[in-house]
Amino acid sequence: MQIKLTESFQRDVGSLSDEEQAQLFSVMLKVPAVLKNPHLHSGLGLRKIHRSGVFEARIGLGLRVLFGFEPNAISFHRVGNHDDIQRYLKSL
Repeated sequence: MQIKLTESFQRDVGSLSDEEQAQLFSVMLKVPAVLKNPHLHSGLGLRKIHRSGVFEARIGLGLRVLFGFEPNAISFHRVGNHDDIQRYLKSL
């Protein structure tokens, strides 16, 4: 499965600390495996948050990552705190 990164996602990642980036990449690598094993979902807080097919996963206490699915790919859209994510969802 391919991983795609939007330009806005790449900008968001650039504003994160090194520790936050490491946590983010760890979560990104876990997403495909978690989809195959529903019992692991709770650890990442994986859930669908928009009818357009946008999903959210938790990165520690303060950060969230948004992603969606394409044929044979996961597309990561944004990463940020709760308020950042809510602003993005309102723009959809």
